[in-house]
Amino acid sequence: MNETQNDPVATPVPEVEAPQPPEAPAEAGPTDELEKWKRLSRENEKRWKQATRELEGIRHAQMTDQEKAIESAKAEARKAALAEVGTSLAEAEIRAQAAAAGVTVPTDYLDLSRFVAEDGRADRERVTELIASLPKPEAQQPEFPQLMGTGYHRAGGSDISSMDPSELADFIAGGSFI
Repeated sequence: MNETQNDPVATPVPEVEAPQPPEAPAEAGPTDELEKWKRLSRENEKRWKQATRELEGIRHAQMTDQEKAIESAKAEARKAALAEVGTSLAEAEIRAQAAAAGVTVPTDYLDLSRFVAEDGRADRERVTELIASLPKPEAQQPEFPQLMGTGYHRAGGSDISSMDPSELADFIAGGSFI
């Protein structure tokens, strides 16, 4: 029998990446420091996503047929529930974006299922395309002409003979103003 086969010290151990300390430049400014932490954050997020995918793969591989059927039923029920409320979510998204753009959208005549994404939520990109395709409202003219402000203003040859309210109302309704 060979002694190196049973010796735990002699067996090779797989190398694991040890986290390396962040490199500190000699004269790092605030933007360099910010970029360094953003880079580290992105790396950690990639590792976390990879570990999560591996964990889900291991869990799925170890499931029994009954557990797989339960998970499938849960996913199907979740999809059906989101399909039921998806159109109302899409309508709410359309109304919110339309209000922000200052337009009105008659949602009664729209096929709202076209604005529902695969996951059952409102598809914001399609809604944004719809709102962008609508004509923009024209600037509305005020009902009454704008006054010049407070203080004394000359009449400038007007036909006003007194400050009687009924006479002023008739004068304003006639189309000319002080």
